[in-house]
Amino acid sequence: MKKIGVILIVLFFVSCQRHNTRNEIILRAEKVLDTAPDSAFKLLSSISNPQNLPEADYAGWCLQYTHAKYKLQKKITSDSMIKISVNYYKNSKLKKQSGTAYYLLGCVSELLQKDSIAMVAYKDAEKVLAMTDENKLKGLVQFSLGYICMHDEMFSNSLNYFRKSLEFFNQSGDKKYKAYACRDMSIMYYQLNSPVDSILYYSNKALQLAKEAGDSVNYYYILANQGILLYNKDYARSRDCLLKGYNYFPTQHYYYGAYLAFVYSKLNKPDSANYYLNISTSDTSNSPYKIIGLHAAALISKNKNDFKNAYNFLEKSYILRDSIFQQNMKSQLHVIDKQYDLTQKEAENSALLIDNQNKIIWIALLAVGFLIILMLLLFVWNRIKLKQADDEKEKQRIQFVHKTTEIQNQQKRDILLTKVKYKIENTLTFNRLNKSLLNPEKKNQFLEEITKQSTLFEKDWPDFIKEVDYVFENRITKLKEKYTELTVNDKVVIALICLKINITNSCILLDMTKNTLYHRRKLIKSRLKLGEESDLEEWIVEYMSNGEVSL
Repeated sequence: MKKIGVILIVLFFVSCQRHNTRNEIILRAEKVLDTAPDSAFKLLSSISNPQNLPEADYAGWCLQYTHAKYKLQKKITSDSMIKISVNYYKNSKLKKQSGTAYYLLGCVSELLQKDSIAMVAYKDAEKVLAMTDENKLKGLVQFSLGYICMHDEMFSNSLNYFRKSLEFFNQSGDKKYKAYACRDMSIMYYQLNSPVDSILYYSNKALQLAKEAGDSVNYYYILANQGILLYNKDYARSRDCLLKGYNYFPTQHYYYGAYLAFVYSKLNKPDSANYYLNISTSDTSNSPYKIIGLHAAALISKNKNDFKNAYNFLEKSYILRDSIFQQNMKSQLHVIDKQYDLTQKEAENSALLIDNQNKIIWIALLAVGFLIILMLLLFVWNRIKLKQADDEKEKQRIQFVHKTTEIQNQQKRDILLTKVKYKIENTLTFNRLNKSLLNPEKKNQFLEEITKQSTLFEKDWPDFIKEVDYVFENRITKLKEKYTELTVNDKVVIALICLKINITNSCILLDMTKNTLYHRRKLIKSRLKLGEESDLEEWIVEYMSNGEVSL
């Protein structure tokens, strides 16, 4: 009985332990993997029938072989191999190997377009690696999390992950990866509309680090990205940066060509602008950068005094921008679960040090009884936790539906506001150009072409008021309900103030003199029961912001 009890306990604890590989070829491959992944891949490929290796060696082989393939950008069609390593090292003392396995599972899942699985794997890697000093690997995990958030347009979360990755790369001293972290932080600052100084600070830092690390691909990518950042601010510097990216990345000629066409048109070099515009427009896809190309085409036409074509190009750019914006609005609703819930629990057994072998049977029996009771308690506890998890999921689902509805409503308002402002701009342009055309023949021809475009006429004002009212959450309607003396013309003036259209432009839109408009505003103040010292514009802006009336 004593021998049977000892054997059972020894087998139980031995079965829970995991060992790292001792295979010399696998260990040599692991050592050169960072500096020479192709050599590591050849070493690992030289092992025939790796599935016949001992379990520890096979798990190590799967880990290093997947890592080598990923570094060499070889095609990976399944995650079954890396899952062998994940399952072997899971809950073991081999934290580095376990963290690496989870990290590679995330990388492979991303390649297979399974971002939700990748996010969970990276979070598991983060948890395991927290108990190690593998700073470079920790940085890669944070960088990958940032990349997924960036892909899903969660830019604030992405920026936080890139910051964490930079901290770990600083500790590891790896300049190449520090450059990547700084570069993508700069991109996130740009996406979040941060000041140009902040964007360029991290971009220049990334540029210097990439140069010191000898990473020419990243170096020229950052240069080209700076050209895109500055394309509408510093034309000469933007041109120089874009040309370097254009020459270094031949497959991106369509992309950089659009920006170069715009920059050269701003620098009044029509020949160069047309050259790069032709390269850009040879790509027939409706990519976002085509908007820049259309703007460049409009500028070129304007410089030739061909206003008709300029107007047509601008209209096409607006239609393309609106189409892309609506597509992005749909894809933006795909949200990764940020409430990562680690509900995995497993019973842990502590090793018993037994000095007296005469008591080992009783201790074994007590251990078995304890395990049975623990399993029962865990079963009950898991049932409770499952119920709590279901309740929490339902709560999160309701919150998600509510938040999604808010996002959709806000995006609809943004689109509508953009369209309303676009109509205002077109109407202003139309009225100014109409007055500037003196030749009756050209004027009639111009009017025939433009009449069908999106300009505001007298019959359109009621619809215009409705659109502005919707943007500002029906507050114009509520104002009319409170102050019944307000007329339709009063609401038109209030709508223009809401959109911050100045006196001069309002007069052009309404075809009236400034004295007439000032008289109209005075009547509105009277009907709103405002004192003479009150500023009508300030009062309306405040009311549209918070929906409250203060006299």
